[in-house]
Amino acid sequence: MRNPDGFTIKNKNMNQRLFIIFFAIVFYSETIYAFEKEKNTDKTEVDTIQASSLSEVVITSSGKETNQMKTLPGSITVLSPAQVQGMQIFDVKDLSAIVPNFFIPDYGSKMTAPVYIRGIGNRSSGQAAGMYVDNIPYLNKTSFDFDFIDIQQIEVLRGPQGTLYGRNAMGGIINIFTPSALDCQYTKVGITGGNYGILKATLSDYSRINEDLGISIAGYYDQDDGYFTNEYSGKKADATTSYGGRLRLDFKVSGSFTGAVIFNYDKTEQGAFPYGKYDKTTGTVQPVNYNDEGNYNREMFGNTLNLAYKNDHIQLSSSTSIQTLKDQMNMDQDYSPLSMFTLTQKQKQYSFTEEITVKSNNKNNYQWSFGVFGLSNQLNTRADVDFKSDGIKYILQPVFTKLHEDNPRMPLLTITDPSILIPGLFDTPTLGGAVFHQSTYNNLFVEGLSLTAGIRLDYEKDDLDYNTSMTMDLAGTMGNRPVSMPLDTTLAGSESLHFTQLLPKVSLKYELNKQHYVYATVAKGYNPGGFNIQMFSDIVKEAIKEQRPGGNTVPSAPIKDLTSYKPEFSWNYEIGFKGELIKDILRAELSLFYIDVKDMQLTQFVKSGAGRMLTNAGSAVSKGVDFSLIARLLPELSLGINYGYSHATFKDYDDGKTDYSGKFLPFAPQQTFSVYGTFRKTFINKIIDRINVQAQYNGAGKIYWTPANDMAQDLYGILNLRAGGGKGIFNVSFWMKNALNTDYDAFYFESMDSPFVQKGKPMTLGADVSIVF
Repeated sequence: MRNPDGFTIKNKNMNQRLFIIFFAIVFYSETIYAFEKEKNTDKTEVDTIQASSLSEVVITSSGKETNQMKTLPGSITVLSPAQVQGMQIFDVKDLSAIVPNFFIPDYGSKMTAPVYIRGIGNRSSGQAAGMYVDNIPYLNKTSFDFDFIDIQQIEVLRGPQGTLYGRNAMGGIINIFTPSALDCQYTKVGITGGNYGILKATLSDYSRINEDLGISIAGYYDQDDGYFTNEYSGKKADATTSYGGRLRLDFKVSGSFTGAVIFNYDKTEQGAFPYGKYDKTTGTVQPVNYNDEGNYNREMFGNTLNLAYKNDHIQLSSSTSIQTLKDQMNMDQDYSPLSMFTLTQKQKQYSFTEEITVKSNNKNNYQWSFGVFGLSNQLNTRADVDFKSDGIKYILQPVFTKLHEDNPRMPLLTITDPSILIPGLFDTPTLGGAVFHQSTYNNLFVEGLSLTAGIRLDYEKDDLDYNTSMTMDLAGTMGNRPVSMPLDTTLAGSESLHFTQLLPKVSLKYELNKQHYVYATVAKGYNPGGFNIQMFSDIVKEAIKEQRPGGNTVPSAPIKDLTSYKPEFSWNYEIGFKGELIKDILRAELSLFYIDVKDMQLTQFVKSGAGRMLTNAGSAVSKGVDFSLIARLLPELSLGINYGYSHATFKDYDDGKTDYSGKFLPFAPQQTFSVYGTFRKTFINKIIDRINVQAQYNGAGKIYWTPANDMAQDLYGILNLRAGGGKGIFNVSFWMKNALNTDYDAFYFESMDSPFVQKGKPMTLGADVSIVF
């Protein structure tokens, strides 16, 4: 991290770590060479999930894309089950840096997973990237961070995907798919143990009842004792327990008509927000030390119905979902031993989505797709801010002291309440719909040239029903007479916002041959506007300045103007290359992008620090490169490099106090990288049947934490290791995450003019044991 004058406070000692990594790679290579010297004339059995193969992944066909996924004119990363396991991807945050220009800071709880792609993202209410699980959109990033279990495939599409996916896809889309029992049949029992009380158990069974019916069930239990101690209580601040499962029924009505019914459940009970105060002078982070409760509990349930019909001419698909989410967050918002103020937020979300798509299914040059999409999202939020003794003394009482100083004839009023609760009830229902179309014409004018064009008409209506209040007792003197008065400040009402948007996309692709192609894409991205609710306590507090005994509450401006934020738009320009540089040995992908953002949505803390709000921050531009290289040096050995660079800066942003034009966007790393190697070998008639070794070094930085760019995390790297083997149905693996125990800051923010930091998790290590039959 750097202070305002640029002095490096933390020295990551990258040279020493690079030396250690170099030594590990040399040792790793020598080990592989020793294995290769062993002559084995027996026939080696085929590994059906071969992570070292360039053709390892069977791409799940899209129900609405008119291009083949493997030749899509855009930037996409696809991860197989073996890669998910070997790279230790346990949740969406673990995708950070593995995917070029993809980053999710550790916010301190599962309440939010702020996704940044190519410098575009938002860390609070809004979202700039969407997530789909088995073709179903997750409408709130509160639901993004869940434990992965039996993942068939993960796809990360970078760049605006609004034409096919609509709202909140300005940065890109994360697609997650789970297995079907019609495609694979097995039973798996696994247990993981490690330091910091890490314990995880999984059980799954995939059974094919007959040719047309398959059923699968998968469940997990996951816990840890936490990584950071709260000095005030002497207990771990971030211990977590989560559990859940999935029940899936796959069926075939006929050879052309298939479907799946999927039920998901996930429960999390989590200590949260292990933030320590940051000393800008010394560059040190103080231990976690706060007196009030800090935790997060969440329960999610999802019901999905996917139907598909296919013949020689068309493919028709329908995806229907009902999702519920209930959670509660308790936060000590001053993060100190003082009794200032706390926030208790409870959410209840009920959502329904439906998408129907029909697309061509033939080998003609012209391919097309049409679709309709609808959503209904009911979100009820109760957000109570409780000002305690120190909060009354240092935050609320000064309001009346200042009123007396400005108006000496007014009595000096003193708050007599021991605590003051500001309850807030908010209903924010959303209704939306869209129609979309995409066409692709292959071999346009010349063989190998294709044109893809699409457009989407997106509509959304957001409502806000609010009811919040503050009640307090005041006492003072006027002349020689005592004065006592109650003060009751209430805000209640309704507001609405409407958004309609056209989202076009055009791509040109030229196949140099069957193994190489280049492309150029222009696409519009869009995030709708909405309402801020966490800053209502500040509106109430400011309103009491204008209130007189017996009078009405007078906000400083219309509630709609104070709470709403506008939509955010972007235009993305991208050119790229994909191809095998050496057939079956070396594959490369390269893309250059330029993103122009208007009315950028930016998170700010409100004046009191009692909440966050989204505001529109002028314009910004992000330009950079995505690069991936995969090498299969031996049948058993593959190496890979993923690298992303984003130069994301404000073009025009002035908050009335400071002009931030030219400054880097906060929370978006300038660089992400991942260097990894995988070795897998199978044996016949040996003591063990198979071994696998994976080494991976991921990094991100420089990350500026503030629009002023006065605080930053320098480039850092994390080494993850995994090695194991198996015999028959038995498997065992040993693993380490952050093997070098890299010291870095995962999250930074400022509240009440005080800076706070969450440290990155320390080195963890453990072992997995599983039985697959």
